[in-house]
Amino acid sequence: MPSYAAAAPPEAYLGQPAAHTKGPRKPMKPAVAPSVAAGAAAARSGAAVKRYGQALAGLRPDARAATRGAAETRVYEQASSSVVLVVTPDGLGSGVVVGADGLIVTNLHVTGDFESVGVVYKPAQEGASVKDAEVHKARVLRVDEVTDLALVKVDALPEGVRPLALGGVEAVRIGADVHAIGHPTGEAWTYTRGIVSQVRRDYAWTATGDRYEHKATVIQTQTPINPGNSGGPLLNEKLEVVGINSFKSGGEGLNFAVSADDVRALLAAKEDRLARTRSNAPGGVCKPAEIDSRPSRDPVGVEYLMDSDCDDAGDFTIVIPTSRREAVMTLIDADRDGRIDTVLLDRNRDGSPEIGLYDTDGDGKFDLQGTFRKGEDEPYKWEKIKG
Repeated sequence: MPSYAAAAPPEAYLGQPAAHTKGPRKPMKPAVAPSVAAGAAAARSGAAVKRYGQALAGLRPDARAATRGAAETRVYEQASSSVVLVVTPDGLGSGVVVGADGLIVTNLHVTGDFESVGVVYKPAQEGASVKDAEVHKARVLRVDEVTDLALVKVDALPEGVRPLALGGVEAVRIGADVHAIGHPTGEAWTYTRGIVSQVRRDYAWTATGDRYEHKATVIQTQTPINPGNSGGPLLNEKLEVVGINSFKSGGEGLNFAVSADDVRALLAAKEDRLARTRSNAPGGVCKPAEIDSRPSRDPVGVEYLMDSDCDDAGDFTIVIPTSRREAVMTLIDADRDGRIDTVLLDRNRDGSPEIGLYDTDGDGKFDLQGTFRKGEDEPYKWEKIKG
């Protein structure tokens, strides 16, 4: 077994009961310990076999635009290349390019807790297969839990892909035509048309399975929206983005887009904005932090139990040895069976692990080692551990 620069062998933690009830999520603002951010990323790296290709497999590429006339055709032809497919190991969503420097807006519930997502651009040939399309990595720059928006960035835009301008909510008229382009239920680059039913300011909602309470100015439309449309643009006749299609309500034709005004606020923000959680976080604001700590004997130091989503349950454990010559360890139950199976080692104590050790078959022995580059949340190299 290689040397891991830890006084106590990491194997000693394998199979121990995990002090959390569900898998780790990405801490928005780590409060203690240099490896807190790495802890949430570890569950994703531990399950790296579940990658973008699995999500792409559900796409149906032949969803051509169902336009009604010259105006609708113009909107689709001029705007569709600016709409992207957003891919994570958990599923698919839509996004829209809003900056020439590679800025893309989508929904937070599309990017989830991932620090990076995949982006696929529209094929040059209408209706071409996208299953084997190139997936570009995009970093999640900023999120707004209140408005359910996320800002991601690619390094560079392909030739011919241009950003769309943001419109103003004050110019949205009840009864006006609006257009949506997205990937509903996996039907890639689908166009739909509808009308504005109402503009609702300070509208509050919570989605099924969502842990946040949201509030934003929203545009209520009769434009058909389905899963996969989330994060895509709601467009006016001038090809301006007036909203981001985000959710639908019970009833017929009750679809909602978060306004472009809220998108502007996200673009202007300097940091993430946190929301009140549905689990009644202290003070009403989710501030991921330690919820318990205790001395550690081997190695001598402190163990911190971390709650990353303000549900008052531990999500992973950080072990910080007193001796700075020993590695900080992050202990995780990646497969959520109640027992630790993943250990990250941060020897430099800079919040970025160098080594990840994984017990993938639950036999109490490490059988896979991952090597990380600084700042990345997935190993760039995997090796089987012999013996």
